[in-house]
Amino acid sequence: MILVSAKCPDCGAGLKIPEGSTSVVCEFCGGNILVTDVLGATSVMQNCMTLAYSALESRNYKDAYDHFNRAIEIDMKNPNAWFGKAVCEGMIGKVGENSFGQMVDMFENAFNYAPADKQSNFRKNAAAEIVKVMRKSADVIKLACDMLVLKDDDSTSSELSAEISGLKENVKKTVLKAQEYDPSNNDVTQLLSEITSGAFFKTDWDAEPKSKENSPLNIFKSINPEPEKTPALNAEQPPVNQPGGNKKSGCSFVFLLMIMTAAALGMILKL
Repeated sequence: MILVSAKCPDCGAGLKIPEGSTSVVCEFCGGNILVTDVLGATSVMQNCMTLAYSALESRNYKDAYDHFNRAIEIDMKNPNAWFGKAVCEGMIGKVGENSFGQMVDMFENAFNYAPADKQSNFRKNAAAEIVKVMRKSADVIKLACDMLVLKDDDSTSSELSAEISGLKENVKKTVLKAQEYDPSNNDVTQLLSEITSGAFFKTDWDAEPKSKENSPLNIFKSINPEPEKTPALNAEQPPVNQPGGNKKSGCSFVFLLMIMTAAALGMILKL
């Protein structure tokens, strides 16, 4: 028997729909789900949604996103397609390009197009998905915050600091939306507490703010030591002509530091 993967619109759990069935009972919430409510009424729509859910189950978010998007092109009022697209956006979006905001906008479309009696369930499911997205993105967000260890010597620290402050604000705003969707969700409450206290953004280097021996900047300095000073020459000995010797080493350090900073900014903007 062929089983089609889908998501329960009531609880968000995975569904296994026997091919050809008109309804299925969710194993998790016990709801009786009509196949047309999940996959759509037409064969073309059902094919798009089937492919989308299959890719989503395999965590192939890029393909799932494309299939959900195709379903929306066929019927822009399909709430399940909007919901699935939102999940994928959160999982593959670049945090520096307001992907969290786009995810929320897609969830809102799903709510607007969902039947009135299903909207509450859609909101609760969206809150749960936002927590998953934030937990998955935590390492990337912390990596972005780690870039601030360059601030003492980096002339672009002000711009970098502004980028990271904006990222933190977007994270908090998104989780506040999740709390709005489902105030009873304890995972959302816990996550919001971590964000408000700053623990969510805390990095390994933050543990010892007065001693950043392991920061990228100090690691760079340890493997690129400043050139030793030349001992003072006797008056009888003519000075050795070494044009630009130390200057060249200093320029190399500054040049490589600029490369590191550019890479850090690029990482924030492209993630």
